Amino acid sequence: MKQHGIGILGAGMIGAAHAFGYRTHCPRFADRLHGLRLAVVADPNEALARTLASTYGFEGTATDWKAVMDNPAIGIVSVALPNFLHVDAVDAALQAGKHVLCEKPLALSAADARRLYEAAKGTEVCAATVFNYRRIPAVIEIRNRIAAGEMGEIVNILVQFQCEYAADPYLPHSWRYERDRAGSGALADIGTHAIDTARYLCGEIDEIVGAVSNISIKERFVAAGATVGHDRGDLSTEKKTVDNDDVMSALLRFRSGAQGLFSASRVAIGMGNTLSFEVFGTKASAKFSTKLLNQYEIARFDGSGQTPFATVANRPSSPNLKEMLPVPYDGVGVGYAEIFGFMIHDFLTAIAERKPIASGTLLDGLRVAEILDAIQRSAETGTATRIAHAPA
Repeated sequence: MKQHGIGILGAGMIGAAHAFGYRTHCPRFADRLHGLRLAVVADPNEALARTLASTYGFEGTATDWKAVMDNPAIGIVSVALPNFLHVDAVDAALQAGKHVLCEKPLALSAADARRLYEAAKGTEVCAATVFNYRRIPAVIEIRNRIAAGEMGEIVNILVQFQCEYAADPYLPHSWRYERDRAGSGALADIGTHAIDTARYLCGEIDEIVGAVSNISIKERFVAAGATVGHDRGDLSTEKKTVDNDDVMSALLRFRSGAQGLFSASRVAIGMGNTLSFEVFGTKASAKFSTKLLNQYEIARFDGSGQTPFATVANRPSSPNLKEMLPVPYDGVGVGYAEIFGFMIHDFLTAIAERKPIASGTLLDGLRVAEILDAIQRSAETGTATRIAHAPA
């Protein structure tokens, strides 16, 4: 009988989000998944792995993620490693017959993402991409309104992910600022979520009409010691070049005929960590921002020329809330950790029911990788780029 020990690969800031999600939702599946337990955290930084394991109740640690793949008691792995290790780790998990949830971006290129997608086809494992923003109740509700025709034909969407984490020129250099290890910069790191959100709401994107990129901080000091996530820390006197984008913007054309304006920035002062969008249809418009995570706004055309927006707040009937919050009452908000947990719950549900995850598949990861490649090409060539979608 298959064992369901859980392994977290990578003990940094996003590995902690995975660990929190499993810690919260595993008890719901104890009688459905044999041997379900929080087993191991793997990271070359042994002290970091021990801290994460003890914080969330994992049984042990490893300094090499490959060792987790050789352990038959580990049946579920979360890949929270740096971008350049995603393909190797997911491929190893698939070969070992383990269910795998991979952080975005799925791969640094569409070709590698397609290889993972093809490798997962026909297997009995659940393989998924981390698109946790799809789990926000307000985002789901807006999508449901679009799908039900309440907003009419979608005309255009403005979608952006704006962060401040790299605005400090004294933030140390890391793999995130190297194209061969991170891929594109803001585009891959945070733009991935914005592009996936646009697809989730408005359907497939078939063309990048144009794109522009910018590197505003062209060099960064190397850290004097180990750092985690976006930590600052002490700096050495050595500098390294930043060779991927700080800001990327693009004009999108959807298969439906709708158009989109997309932007991602990691140097947007004052924005913190903000995904936002405004979507416009022939009957209504809706807008949302993670700065106001527990609500969205909708304006239904009334012919007045000054149609007002109305605020729709989270409530017990909102998607995910009644089933998953301990206090599902009006006015009780959700945060990033809860939403990440909703995704972990979806992943474990798919494993328990022996079916693909409903939202955030490897195909979703592949489609976003295809779009990111096209945006990068448009920015480099200054021309429009049709997106060559691989067969599903």
